[in-house]
Amino acid sequence: LPNTQACLEQQACHQIWGEFKMFVSPLAVIPDTLTVTSSAQSLSKVEGEALQLSCEVTHQTTQHTHLAVGWYLRPPEDPSTQPRDLVTLSREFVLRPGGPYRQRLASGDLRLDKTSSSTYRFTIYRLQPGDQGQLYCEASEWIQDPDRSWYAMTRKQSDKTTVKVQPTDRDFSIQVTTDRRAYTAGEPLELRCSIDAQNVAERYFSVSWVFSSSPVAVVGPSAVPVIGANYVEREAAGLLAVRKESTSVHLLRLQRLQPDDTGKYICRVTEREKTPTGEFIDRSKRSRNVQITVSPLSSNVSVSLSTDSSEVMEGERVLLICSVSSTLGALSILWQWTNRDGTGVAVDIASVDRDGTAHPGPAYLERHSYGHVHMERVRSDAFTLALRDAFPADEGQYRCSATSWLQGGGAPDGSWQPIGEGSATRVITVKSVESSFFVSASSRTPSVTFGDSFDLQCLVKARPSPSVPASVTWRFQPAEGGGGEPRDVVTVTHEGTLRWGESALGAGARTSVERTANTTNFRLSVGGAGRRQAGTYQCSAALHRRNYDGTWRTVANRTSNLLGISVVQPVSKLRVHKSNQSLQFLENSRVRVNCSVTSQTSSEAQHAVLWYARKGEAAEPDELLLKIERGGAFEYGAYAEEERLRSRVQSERLLPRVYGLTLHRTEASDSGTYYCLVEEWLMDPDGVWYRLARDSSGFTHVVVRQPAARLQVEETESNITVPESSSIRLGCGIPAQSSKDSRFSVSWYVSRAGAEDEAEQECVFSIGHDAVFGNGDCSPAEEAGPESRLQFERTTSDVYGLTIQRARLGDAGRYYCRVEEWLLNPRSDWYRLATNNSGVTIVNIVEQVSTLHSVVCANHSLFYFVFFYPFPIFGILLIVILLVRYKGRSSSKNQEGKNGAPLLWIKEPHLSYSPTCLDPPALSLHPGSVE
Repeated sequence: LPNTQACLEQQACHQIWGEFKMFVSPLAVIPDTLTVTSSAQSLSKVEGEALQLSCEVTHQTTQHTHLAVGWYLRPPEDPSTQPRDLVTLSREFVLRPGGPYRQRLASGDLRLDKTSSSTYRFTIYRLQPGDQGQLYCEASEWIQDPDRSWYAMTRKQSDKTTVKVQPTDRDFSIQVTTDRRAYTAGEPLELRCSIDAQNVAERYFSVSWVFSSSPVAVVGPSAVPVIGANYVEREAAGLLAVRKESTSVHLLRLQRLQPDDTGKYICRVTEREKTPTGEFIDRSKRSRNVQITVSPLSSNVSVSLSTDSSEVMEGERVLLICSVSSTLGALSILWQWTNRDGTGVAVDIASVDRDGTAHPGPAYLERHSYGHVHMERVRSDAFTLALRDAFPADEGQYRCSATSWLQGGGAPDGSWQPIGEGSATRVITVKSVESSFFVSASSRTPSVTFGDSFDLQCLVKARPSPSVPASVTWRFQPAEGGGGEPRDVVTVTHEGTLRWGESALGAGARTSVERTANTTNFRLSVGGAGRRQAGTYQCSAALHRRNYDGTWRTVANRTSNLLGISVVQPVSKLRVHKSNQSLQFLENSRVRVNCSVTSQTSSEAQHAVLWYARKGEAAEPDELLLKIERGGAFEYGAYAEEERLRSRVQSERLLPRVYGLTLHRTEASDSGTYYCLVEEWLMDPDGVWYRLARDSSGFTHVVVRQPAARLQVEETESNITVPESSSIRLGCGIPAQSSKDSRFSVSWYVSRAGAEDEAEQECVFSIGHDAVFGNGDCSPAEEAGPESRLQFERTTSDVYGLTIQRARLGDAGRYYCRVEEWLLNPRSDWYRLATNNSGVTIVNIVEQVSTLHSVVCANHSLFYFVFFYPFPIFGILLIVILLVRYKGRSSSKNQEGKNGAPLLWIKEPHLSYSPTCLDPPALSLHPGSVE
């Protein structure tokens, strides 16, 4: 054993050695059975990929030994250099990373796992360019001596695996590390600037050390340092050292720190790269500020700064407690404020002198006068600073500086001298109410029906603070006629009062406002919604703070999202009966068409009814006959005026939901399709009537026709022979007619016996349906007058007769009558309905020889002298005789009356005239005498 000889040289060890030889003799040799196996490989990887290697370590030693296994990396640039220790599993089974790989092992990027009794797996999850080279596994076997010391019996390496890592970019990062930030004067300071980049050895970096904007030293790629002007003396005295520990680590060491060394240290790295054009490009990066504090040796003051909350809302109180520990002297406190990172100018808030008197700083005099800044020494070692109603500008770094004073202190005049100082800082965050101040508007019913109500929620999200209350205003932009600025509906002031706008939602709207206890939810309720309440709603909120003098000011404003509310009409339930039907009527009849409303939306609904007629083709627009307004007013359409229907059309309301249209005195032109269009009207909450829906009824097809032609004329043919100069009687009977109101136009035609063409007809006589002679369908050849031989008669309504007096031989021929049937239409116009001819009457005239009778009858004067004049003369003579006789017997007659004798009654004889040359009595009309 190595220490045996050293033990023998000491006399005290002789006895122990003698006893030891008794146990170890004879000396045994332990065989070397350690084997380390790892397959040799050549791998090419890309930066960021994973690498995994395995190593088999076995041994057959019977003695109690321990194994240590490690992985090593030999860089490719110089294989003769000492390999890097990556990670080792020691004989105590403890993982020990190499210096540069400590952080990677801690982050899990580097692992060494024992997967079996003899297998060790090495893993790098994210390769870096510096990981390339030759990797191998090394194992050592250790045994423990009786003096409990461990010795390596043997050490073996595996085959090497060559790994190439291709870098991904040329970016680099830097980091400054130090053991601690606070030092005491006289202690050394070491700052290391690490460059994390790919292929650092092949790149050109220069490192600059800066202290509080003052250069300390510059180390170029050649590793020759250039010392700053303020540090030349310290470097010459050996108190400053700058060197390059490795290709990526630069060291700055300051010996014997002074309080003036307190400040911020920065490492600035510049890489110079040559472009393909031969130009040089510099890229620089700087590290984070490293604040180093150097305390003087004489300082025995410790300060701690605490607060009840490091984060307060605007308007809340900031409370800082400065605890000071000092063993000697009197204390003075200085409260200061600076910006958050401490780089700004420090502002004095307040100070407490040695005797405990507080003094506000110049910038805080006004706030202190209103009691918003308060300093107090609560204990001998505790001081408080309270800022009431904090502002966002109060956010920053607060410093409590404590100075220990000793009177005299070696000073010749015996004045107070500082013997120790201490300070502590605390960052206070003051969140403005605006940063956490949000306003949103919502509604569960963005669309409501007329008359319904809706609620609008205005949610104000802000940390509640009694000193920063909120006010909320609801504004409204109507949808109809909504030009201009939105109008205020209601405002809830920060004092809790309500201020209503002037009829922003209309006089008919019912509105109310509610808010929760924490004043974060403001609800606007609108009832009886109508068109005037439809539009865009928006709520705006403002936060208010009370000033030092008691007045209020607005510190933040927020406006919510726009919230559209639509007020829609109710769903119509209007239904009109839609059955189709066809009706037929005769002219001058009465036609009625009904329109029935089977269902309606509301019992308060009113209806307007429009009656339409469809004539002709379907492509032609329907004509409006009549419109009945919901109030009952009538309005005739243009079609009713054109067709003169105004006097014949009638509309009425038969039942509350049944409407009727009646056409009086119908005409054939009234034929068509009729239907009604019903408009349903409701009143909105604002009292305005609006049309909700329209629905049409079924179609009623109306056919108005003229009466059927049923005219019949007597068609019996006859043959008569009359003597010359006598009368010819022609009859015309109408056994059937189309209507009881029919009138007839009757004309007689004759075809003369001597006519060459029997088709030649001559009009004998005509009378129109208006009873005017000659107004029929032909004009008679013989003119009317007193000397006319024609005599017309109508014995009954359906029998007409024509007498031709004093017949002549030329009157012989074929006679027939033509009858035209005329009716009066509803417009009081006559129209011809039918025409028919009677049967033919053949008239023969017999020439007559002259006789006494014929001579007398032929001479009017002789006829009257013989047959007429004697009768009047005889009658007059008879009357005179009777009168004389009556006068002569009047006296005797009176006497007989007195004596009671019966009177003598004289009965005049009945006169009967029977002229020999006259026809039987009949209705005789001479055409010349009828006007």
